[in-house]
Amino acid sequence: MKTLTCDVCGKKMDAPVSGRNYFHVTKFDICEDCHNKLEDVIKPQIRTKQPFSYDWYENLYVDSVGKAVQRGKF
Repeated sequence: MKTLTCDVCGKKMDAPVSGRNYFHVTKFDICEDCHNKLEDVIKPQIRTKQPFSYDWYENLYVDSVGKAVQRGKF
């Protein structure tokens, strides 16, 4: 059995399934709860961005995860 630890909150994830109960972002693994919080944090920024760019979105997503890992929360 494989166990992962969320890089943001430190929660242990037993029997991880990528895309279902954990998400791998660049070099970080984040749990489903932290992934949902991330989506809630960046959603207002996405809605105000015009014109939308996937490169901009990817940078925002990765930067937000990196900052959350440093702080230990979203």
